[in-house]
Amino acid sequence: MANFGLVKGRTSVFLKEEPTEGTYVAPASAADAVEVLEDFGGFQYTREEIERNVLSDTVEVEASRPGLPNVSGDVPVEFKAGAVTGGAPLSDVLYKSLLGGKKVIATPSTTKASGNTTTVLQVEDADVVKYAKNDVILVKVTGAWQVRPVASVDATPGSATVTLQIPLESVSNSAVIESVTKYFHEEGAPTFSVTTYLGGEIEDQARGVRAISGELQNWTTGQIPGFNFTCEGLDLSRSVDTPAFSPDFSAEPQPPVALSACIWLSGEKVQYPEFSLSLENTKTDIQSACSPSGKVGSRFTRFQVTGSINPYMQDDNVDLFSKFNANDDVSVFGYASNPGANPGEIENVVAFWIPQSKITNLEIADADGILTDSLEFKAYRKDGGDSVFLAFI
Repeated sequence: MANFGLVKGRTSVFLKEEPTEGTYVAPASAADAVEVLEDFGGFQYTREEIERNVLSDTVEVEASRPGLPNVSGDVPVEFKAGAVTGGAPLSDVLYKSLLGGKKVIATPSTTKASGNTTTVLQVEDADVVKYAKNDVILVKVTGAWQVRPVASVDATPGSATVTLQIPLESVSNSAVIESVTKYFHEEGAPTFSVTTYLGGEIEDQARGVRAISGELQNWTTGQIPGFNFTCEGLDLSRSVDTPAFSPDFSAEPQPPVALSACIWLSGEKVQYPEFSLSLENTKTDIQSACSPSGKVGSRFTRFQVTGSINPYMQDDNVDLFSKFNANDDVSVFGYASNPGANPGEIENVVAFWIPQSKITNLEIADADGILTDSLEFKAYRKDGGDSVFLAFI
């Protein structure tokens, strides 16, 4: 006799990157599981209904035929770092599918014993090759670990330096630069397979899935930020089966809370209650009548980054209004972290860096009666692949 009432809390989700788009890849171990939020509702499978408008001896409709399938679903996760310092987060496949580009600085570096300033770090010749413009790094200055984006790198032998976009709040020599994983926009974002065990009893296999958009959510004072991926796939199948592996997230770090989660607009630290960020691809399916699903692949044809923030209005300047009115560039940088073992130390860092954007809307608003500059911005490319960077340390 069938058992009814599958428990949602027993649902598990596994992701595997596809070497060949649309060819399903099964999970190989518990490490392929991703920790999703309870809002996850599985992948929805629908079929286009094709009506048969034929004449007959009655006005009743004829049986319709199924057309193109549609596979879609949201994958909400906590916006948090990986289990290993500087390593990829558990949702690595999702970020790669959304953005396409990934860089790993796998080992830390130690700056020279003298010569560091608040903006220029003296590094060894063997280490400077690790770094590039727009990297996001954690600089372990004694008593004040700080995260900063890189403005430029000078690889001159004997005097190699890394210059920062935003000055450090304090300086120390022999400072450690921690390892990091960052994601950025690049062509050729991979597809992935999603294996979902609904209630631990029903197996869904979605193939040819892409993360179409991603939204940084709940970056609000005192809350836990999350990242929601909206995904679409080529096809989905369903069967009765139980998971071969049991997910284990016990080694995962705690997510940061939006406290000491500072944001800099054009290098100036601002006080604000809320921030949001949206990364959106436009996807086009490659249709083929020869394919059983009617699709043989998909491609991204456009990428756009937008966001919003509401810094409190200041009584001594109108800089944001001036930038908006003059259509000046605005950079956006911010990060959140967990407290480290000692005062001034941090860990489990998540960061975003937008080198150039335009303010597209600026309104006067209020947060519980306190006036704010409620602004919206849109990022754009400069050198290519540099509209947005997400970093995990």
